[in-house]
Amino acid sequence: MQLVFIDDSGQREPRREGLGELISIGAVMFPEDQVAKYTADVSKLRTEIGMPDGEEFKWNSPRGSFMAQAGGDVVKSTRRRMLEIAADCGVRTAVVVWDRGMLPWTKENVAKEILGYLYERIEMHLEASDERGVVIADIPGGGSKDHSKWLSEALDLTTLGTRYAKPERVVMPIVTAPSDHVPHLQLADLVTAATTAAVSGREAGQELVDVLKPLARRNAYGYVGGAGLVFWPPNLNDLYYWVLGEDTYVKGGTGHPIGPTNDPFAQPGRPFRNNSGIPD
Repeated sequence: MQLVFIDDSGQREPRREGLGELISIGAVMFPEDQVAKYTADVSKLRTEIGMPDGEEFKWNSPRGSFMAQAGGDVVKSTRRRMLEIAADCGVRTAVVVWDRGMLPWTKENVAKEILGYLYERIEMHLEASDERGVVIADIPGGGSKDHSKWLSEALDLTTLGTRYAKPERVVMPIVTAPSDHVPHLQLADLVTAATTAAVSGREAGQELVDVLKPLARRNAYGYVGGAGLVFWPPNLNDLYYWVLGEDTYVKGGTGHPIGPTNDPFAQPGRPFRNNSGIPD
């Protein structure tokens, strides 16, 4: 059995030129026997840094909170340590990032679509490890009406699946829990937000790529692109090169070169083929 925790994030104004508003959702997938270990190790970390009980780790810490006042060095080291603890616990991750600048669907429709993409990666992960899973999401904002609507849409996934993934491995409807009581949901917040920040070109995310990448799911060919990190629309795929350092994207068992290339027959309309979009 695996326990899967999911949360969403976004970047309204990416630093990387050529991107519009990003909306994302991510999952952290725990072997059942590592859930308690992660809780204990993070509890020790809280004690080491003097973090008060009842306060949660957030990528964007509320004003006046312990982490907001702790200073940049403490925040950076704590984020890195949380990801290292996750690695020690055998956690695997998947994050889906949608660029509304290139495909300007409503936020509501984007959120529904990327949840489906993430669900497919969760099912694939569970199938690869030959296990069943339970999915726990952070309670969505917007009040009880939006919460009920979100649960209804999520129920469709666990009963009908998607075009590419049948609901075979997730054994019950997605449930929600408050993140302030669940450290694993706080990890989902960190992984999703940090990955999205790295994609958007923010230094706070880029400096964590070396610890985020080992956590991410990989496909049968060893690549994170499309498996542990998913971009939509596909003309963003060259960002796998600039964010992860991967020079190949595999689709349908065929490898496609990405990133800088002098191939005159390379597919046109790829804004990041020869440019990272990071301003000098």
